[in-house]
Amino acid sequence: MANQFDAVIIGSGINSLVSGAMLAKKGWRVAVIERNDRLGGAIATRTDIFPGYTVELLSSWHPLFIGGPAYAELAGDLIRLGVEYLNTEDPTGVVCDAGSAILSTNAARNEAQFRELGDLDAWNAVMSDFGGRAELAFGLLGTDFWRPGAAKFGWKAWRKLGRRGLLASGAELLEPAAPWVDRTFQSPVTKALLAPWALHNGLGPDDAASAFITKVIAAAISMGGMPIPVGGGVKLVEALCTVIAEAGGELVTNAEAVSIEVVGGKAKSVKTAAGDTYFARKAILASVTPQALYLNLLDPAIVPAQFSAAALSFRYGRAGMQIHLAMSEPPNWTTPGMEKVALVHVLDSMDSLSESVNAANRGFLPRRPTIVVGQPVAIDPSRAPVGAGLLWIQLQEVPSEIRGDLAGEIDHTGSWTTDVRDRYADRVISQLKKHISNIDSQVTAKKVLGPADLAQLDVNLVGGDPYAGDCRVDQYAVWRPLSLANGHNTGIKGLWHIGASTHPGPGLGAGSGYLVAKRLLD
Repeated sequence: MANQFDAVIIGSGINSLVSGAMLAKKGWRVAVIERNDRLGGAIATRTDIFPGYTVELLSSWHPLFIGGPAYAELAGDLIRLGVEYLNTEDPTGVVCDAGSAILSTNAARNEAQFRELGDLDAWNAVMSDFGGRAELAFGLLGTDFWRPGAAKFGWKAWRKLGRRGLLASGAELLEPAAPWVDRTFQSPVTKALLAPWALHNGLGPDDAASAFITKVIAAAISMGGMPIPVGGGVKLVEALCTVIAEAGGELVTNAEAVSIEVVGGKAKSVKTAAGDTYFARKAILASVTPQALYLNLLDPAIVPAQFSAAALSFRYGRAGMQIHLAMSEPPNWTTPGMEKVALVHVLDSMDSLSESVNAANRGFLPRRPTIVVGQPVAIDPSRAPVGAGLLWIQLQEVPSEIRGDLAGEIDHTGSWTTDVRDRYADRVISQLKKHISNIDSQVTAKKVLGPADLAQLDVNLVGGDPYAGDCRVDQYAVWRPLSLANGHNTGIKGLWHIGASTHPGPGLGAGSGYLVAKRLLD
């Protein structure tokens, strides 16, 4: 029979490709079917946006992948296939009303920075305390809660922390970032340096568990930097695809999955919109949203009512935006040293951060948004012509539907339009002018992606949500993707759910793809 495979994987994001590569290396014949005309999901590297420039339209930075188990598993093949990572001593910084700071991978530089801010003792205490439990913190995010190994992890935590320590850690896990930074640090610059990192996991500083996420990311960046692959994320995509193809697998684009056939309680095949059928002897992995899986791909008659109800109640979070600027020269920061930093957060203060997140959650355009300014050329000069500059700008406090504008400048309600998208992008760029003096004079081309554009590029980014689902605590960890706490197991034999909508959530870490592949191979 044609189109017979051991595993059929729906979607080609990093979770799909990592799981496919891991299975292929163990002799499985894998088919990856992708609805778009390109592979990679949220890794969307383009060289045709600005001639001579390599632009990451969506995801760009790979610290979670390099520091995670998936890279450790596949590093030999990736290196063999030419994937080369570059890093920096200046992974992140902040420019705010109270001043500026850089978080470095150099401990001596961090010591000098935090001493100047008056927060050295507090920083050392946080890193010492967190460092002593880092294995547990990172292990929590990478644990498959639905396997026997999870009990071993719990026992390890019990032995290390004791009963009272474990209970106290539980409370600590749920603390929001805002009260934590206010209690721990005295400098408003330190607070503005650390707190915005909760945004990169879909949280705000007032959300439960955002302090824990902030600590995890701060520790990861200060230890591991901000690595990116030479030539763009497409190099990682191509290498993972090669691993699959070398083992006899197939990678099919322009193939939209429309149904999963279940026979005798077991997932048997995937049918595409073109009428092709891909048969799976062992497993089907679906990197889709819960609603796409349980309400669309599966026959409603075979989906238990509680699964349908849980999928229907799955929430999507705030939307995102991307602004890409090609410059004829490197950005000229008015704050010395920022030109070398991979990712700079530009904001007024902790107050503006909270205001913007809450505004977006309630449907309003923020007045003074937190602006994430990425500078890939600071790490990988090949991303732009010699002597030129490139800015990768991300906004994470954007309403998916607009109820109003806190600044009172944009009179629009409802869905995003191209005009509103561009006017809001102009506000953001205007707010950067006092920090980057040549952002007006030296910008040669601009590409703006609003919420509707993000959703069109990747069907999993519903409403422009870059994290494929609200990441607040009731939709995280054991409750991601469904409140049923079923994890990646769909309840249908041979059918597994992976992707950013599932545990351990979004980000280029490939966590769910890795966990499911390990389960299938053990």
